[in-house]
Amino acid sequence: MNKKLHPLAVIVQAAKYIKDNILPFAFLIILQRDKVLTYWWVGLIIIGISLFFAFVKWQTFRYQVTEKEIRIKKGVFKKENSFIQRTRIQSIQIDQPFLFRLVKLARLRIETAGGTGMGAEVDLPGVLMKDAHELKTMLQAGESFSVEESPERKQIIKTLKVPTSRLVIAAALSANFGYIFAGLGVLYEYVDDLINPWIQDAYEQIVTQSILAIIILVFFILCIAYILSIILYVIRFGNFMVERYEKHLQVQYGLLNKSSLTIPFEKIKAVTVEEGLLQRLFGWGAISLKVVTSDLEQKVYLHPFLKQKEITEVFSEYLPTYRYLEFKPNVVRNYVWYKLSYVFITACIAAVAISFWKVQLVWGVVVILLATSLLTWFGYHQGGVAMTHEFLSIRSQFITRKTTVMQRRKIQDVKVKASSRFWEKGCRHLIVSTMGLGSSYGVGYLPERIWKPIFDKATHWDVKKE
Repeated sequence: MNKKLHPLAVIVQAAKYIKDNILPFAFLIILQRDKVLTYWWVGLIIIGISLFFAFVKWQTFRYQVTEKEIRIKKGVFKKENSFIQRTRIQSIQIDQPFLFRLVKLARLRIETAGGTGMGAEVDLPGVLMKDAHELKTMLQAGESFSVEESPERKQIIKTLKVPTSRLVIAAALSANFGYIFAGLGVLYEYVDDLINPWIQDAYEQIVTQSILAIIILVFFILCIAYILSIILYVIRFGNFMVERYEKHLQVQYGLLNKSSLTIPFEKIKAVTVEEGLLQRLFGWGAISLKVVTSDLEQKVYLHPFLKQKEITEVFSEYLPTYRYLEFKPNVVRNYVWYKLSYVFITACIAAVAISFWKVQLVWGVVVILLATSLLTWFGYHQGGVAMTHEFLSIRSQFITRKTTVMQRRKIQDVKVKASSRFWEKGCRHLIVSTMGLGSSYGVGYLPERIWKPIFDKATHWDVKKE
């Protein structure tokens, strides 16, 4: 039987229309703020139009789950019917943004093997939370249809919870620039709206003093943004919990916007262990999963912050189809000068350009050059690759050291490349990509005894022969 979304989805969709198209109206309000009350009726028209289109979309949207597929029907002037095979399902995600929580709804998104990352193949933005969980249970992440599940499949084998205190430390040591920029954005809005005159006056006084005063001001702003980034990180990943079942994982997190992602073990394309510069100094790291989701930029954590000595244990308990490979760096270390030459040339061009504007700032370029050179030198020495009968592991580092483990049977292609100078010496840069994801993983330069066996066997292997 065809089903509709919940009637309250009309309000949610209308709010989305208003939010997505608010910028031009906000610009007009800023320019004509003294006439806002005069044209209040314009706001009512916008709300009315948004509600009308949201109602039409709700009225024409139908979904149906059969034994073998999911059927979606939608459209008014342009009809669209979609049929998605259940065996192609890669992940099921249940989100409950703050607006959805107010009306007790959830958003269920289903991603398939053919997903592009630009949006979920199946998006149900307005179902009751109870119905969303029932539908997720019924689909069982692409497995064969079964109304009555066995107790073993429903039973939670392991549960992993990350306390808030660890999330605070993780945010403090991660130095995640995305959250820092978000913090700067929040800070800018606050400053611009409330204390802009005071800041303007203080800025004019500081500029007339010295470069040191400007540095102190920038440092003060960055500190506040850093604190805000920690708060944003904790809000996003608060109540982080992973539940392991017989054939899948369920990852849940979020204080304001709650998310629940169901991932079958078979659909995990790769696993990456991330160790930031500060995290490594204190013996910490994180584990993320490479899976097909509606947003390929969204990082799916298995554990956002754990001790390095716990990595192998978490792999064995929560990733039965993967194994963490311990190995030593095996890149050709003498060729790090090749990478440093690019850094040096870029720094020289920047220094010459800045010298025409303000000579004093050239020292900043020199400091950045030294820091980048050190990070490149030590990071290049950490690179390496290892391969077993079932797995391939690639490690690279610039600021963050990333060790990616993938199953050999899921490798899509392997490439090697090098400049003519290094090609003659038998050294290669190795690049590997997995099925279903657009990202690739590279390391180099590697000696011939390391890269050649991998290049020859990584995508052509036979269990009986090996």
